[in-house]
Amino acid sequence: MDEKTFKKMLNVQTDEIKRHQKMLLEEFQSRLKVVAEVQVGHTEKFKEISKKLDAIMEMTALNTENIETIKGMLKRKVDFEEFEKLEKRVSLLEKKLRMTNI
Repeated sequence: MDEKTFKKMLNVQTDEIKRHQKMLLEEFQSRLKVVAEVQVGHTEKFKEISKKLDAIMEMTALNTENIETIKGMLKRKVDFEEFEKLEKRVSLLEKKLRMTNI
């Protein structure tokens, strides 16, 4: 094989390799573009979820505050059994008072 033929074969092979590299690069770029688009979609979903979570956290804090207020109010109220006992005592005292005033 002479040098001219060898160089020609080498050039053909080099061109073939370059063509193959371009194909691979285009395929890689195409797939990378798909990955980037999916990533953008995930980022948008993450932002939406983050906003919803912030709203839920705010509502939870408000509910906790309301529960604490209700607890305080319930502590100040007299329960029904205590009220009945107190009512009986007042009734007895009223009877005694009426009897002593007669």
